[in-house]
Amino acid sequence: MTQRSTSSPAPDDLTSSRVLLVVGKALANLIAMTLRGGSYELRDCSSEADCRRLIAEWQPHMALIDIDHYNPFIEVVSGAVAKDGFPIVALTRKRETALKLDAFQRGADDIIELPFTLDEIVARPFALMRRARGVVPPLHARIKLNSVLEVDLVAQTVTLEGARALDLTPIQQTLLYILAANTGEVLTRETLIASIWGSASQIESNVVDRHIRELRVKLADDWRTPRYIETVPGQGYRWRVQPHG
Repeated sequence: MTQRSTSSPAPDDLTSSRVLLVVGKALANLIAMTLRGGSYELRDCSSEADCRRLIAEWQPHMALIDIDHYNPFIEVVSGAVAKDGFPIVALTRKRETALKLDAFQRGADDIIELPFTLDEIVARPFALMRRARGVVPPLHARIKLNSVLEVDLVAQTVTLEGARALDLTPIQQTLLYILAANTGEVLTRETLIASIWGSASQIESNVVDRHIRELRVKLADDWRTPRYIETVPGQGYRWRVQPHG
């Protein structure tokens, strides 16, 4: 889970790159887990006041903004750092060219579409930090999301329990990643819809349940005695904490 800064960092600190996440908490946890091996520090926010405070006190080097939910924050970030500036990456689930051009015109330097593969979350910040700061964060080809899931960015595979590779669609991958990155936490259908699809009005009401069923089949996970994805009645779904050993 991302944490907040309590003191101002040294402006010339080149040991790590500070990334501000203006995204929902479930998605922020996934991005933080993906980047944790690359010498990044991450903080997240969802209000303009917190965003301005973090920029002033924490002095981030880059921002990732979910423009489907926090579209005005492009101006908040770009306006707060108008003097020095730093790269802004926009995240969107929409495919409209007009929306992307508008984001670029308002200050975005790059755009990542959801659902995404984890290599994009690793590669885009790497390239931007190399160009903007002259630093080269470590690139790790394998990312562990928890004790049983590992993603190989080069081979583009997701491995379960260190042995079985899973054949997943992009949406199934993103759903799996978000659940795994929030191990032990109940994620409501509304949270999953907002994280992956963006707008509940544009999709069927049972879309989450349908994808969960399909994902369970590929995980060989029995919903009656689940090992991985647990249904929490009246609330949502949870990736179970795996026993040690």
